[in-house]
Amino acid sequence: MRDDLVGYARQVLGPVRVVADRSWPHGVAGVLEVRDGEGVTWFVKGHGDPERYRRELSAYRRWVPGLGGRAPRLRAYDDGRFALVLSAVPGGPGLPYATDPEVQHRAGVLLRRLHDSATLPPWTDLVAEKLDELDRLATPARELLEPRELDFVRAGLRALAGVPAPVRVPCHLDYGPRNWLVTGDRQVHVVDFEWAGPEMWVNDLNRLYFGPWRDRPDLAEAFLAGYRRTLGDADRAVLHACGALTSVFVVVWAHGRGEPGFAQAWRQNLHRLMDGRR
Repeated sequence: MRDDLVGYARQVLGPVRVVADRSWPHGVAGVLEVRDGEGVTWFVKGHGDPERYRRELSAYRRWVPGLGGRAPRLRAYDDGRFALVLSAVPGGPGLPYATDPEVQHRAGVLLRRLHDSATLPPWTDLVAEKLDELDRLATPARELLEPRELDFVRAGLRALAGVPAPVRVPCHLDYGPRNWLVTGDRQVHVVDFEWAGPEMWVNDLNRLYFGPWRDRPDLAEAFLAGYRRTLGDADRAVLHACGALTSVFVVVWAHGRGEPGFAQAWRQNLHRLMDGRR
């Protein structure tokens, strides 16, 4: 994939020099940082999964422009290669700032801008769609999880039948410090929209709610103040039910990618929910 991405970068940008390979170890996508003849930095991303390519391309064309300079700009794309050429944004890895309340506040402001970038119709068949998603995971999940674990997830999703039809918004769906770039003055930028799609606003909090917020309510408070919304009982019910479903998905996905530690962490998250904890 690397040679093909370099060739595509030269086709779009002219002579380029590869600065670094920024690909994730799981190998689902290849990402190269390149510099063009004028010294401008770009990223060339090639997907191995056509669906994730389509999701990311759609997000960059429809929703990401609403974030202005807080996210990369789409320069070019190639449907045959499943490849994107994206501008660079400033900042370093967000993980060291995961427990910084100021960064959390600004990340909340940024996510609200994404969610407000389009108006989508209400989700009248939420429960049916989520149960269908669980059914699609059932075959591989049965080899990795116990029946009681899957029964818990199914019961939680069915219980959402009492929740009023929620509004869907443009969501990142992997929103967290791993996909933030933070500058020295705590400005937040967001990258990697390959999971993006229409969802409930609260499900874009999944990585935070079950991650850095778990033992730090002050971080949740800072973020939600930036987002300008609070979590109600119905929001928490959705987060818990859909978080359990996400746990099943990640266990299956991580097992298929040879990442047992990641799978175990999300199975533990499912057990915390089953025990009435977060």
